Amino acid sequence: MAFLGLKNKRALVYAVALHVLIVLFFIVGLDFSSSTPAPPAPAPTEVMKATAVDESVVSKEVEKLKQAEQKKQQEIERKAKEAEQRRKQEEDRLKEIKEEQKQKAAENKRLDEEKQRIEQEKDNVALQKKKLEEERKQADEKKKEEDDVREKKRIADEKKSSEEKRARELEEKKAAEDKKAAEAKKAADEKKRKEDDKRKAEQALKDAADAEEQELAAAEQARQDQSELDRYRLAIKNAVERQFVNPDPDSQLKCWLLVHLTPSGEVIDVSIVKSSGNPAFDRQAEIAVRKAAPLPVPDEARLNQQIRELKLEFDPNH
Repeated sequence: MAFLGLKNKRALVYAVALHVLIVLFFIVGLDFSSSTPAPPAPAPTEVMKATAVDESVVSKEVEKLKQAEQKKQQEIERKAKEAEQRRKQEEDRLKEIKEEQKQKAAENKRLDEEKQRIEQEKDNVALQKKKLEEERKQADEKKKEEDDVREKKRIADEKKSSEEKRARELEEKKAAEDKKAAEAKKAADEKKRKEDDKRKAEQALKDAADAEEQELAAAEQARQDQSELDRYRLAIKNAVERQFVNPDPDSQLKCWLLVHLTPSGEVIDVSIVKSSGNPAFDRQAEIAVRKAAPLPVPDEARLNQQIRELKLEFDPNH
């Protein structure tokens, strides 16, 4: 806008200058085109007055041109503003038309979907009607079949009832005979039960006595076994201690060993299960076990089996 105003001002200045030149041209032209002798030069005061009148005319003309140019510029701006307003109105109208078209398209789509839904419902109603007709026909056929079945069942039931009556009579007769036989059997079973109870009581007393005797024998055997195993454990401990080289004789160290043996007393494996806190002491204990092999073990298989895995407290100070 500033550039446009500057351009308009320049045009105004050029127009005013052009009009001034035209006015001067006419004034000068009139002076030179006259064929009458030139009048005597006016007094200085008269020339100054004429010049003042000419400048006033020029100023007025310039003012008119300026006002005309301003009016023209205002008209241009007004028309530009109106054109901008018309453009905005056209854009708004175009938006409204597009929105109306969009709404119309949506409405048409909705109407099409509604039409399709109605058609689908018509088809569904027709299918439902056809299905109901088929179900009714099937129901009639099923009812007829059921009536036939019921009639056959009635005849069969009557025949069955007659047969059942005859069967009940036979059952009642057989039941009477069975009752008599059952009473006889019950008496025989009761007699046999009393005899069995007496025999079981006698057997229970005998089994209790045998069990008590076996428990006492087992306890005595267990005591003897434990004593024998303790003797072999002590022998193994002594054999290991004889092979032990104590790296710290003044200490009161001890450790627990887990030893796996063969039936002949050979050492399969030895490991520390509870350390003495001194790795050298523990290592010498393991070495002593291996050097003492074969270790003394019982010849009896039952005791030999119990000493195959031996947990040994190794305390050379006791």
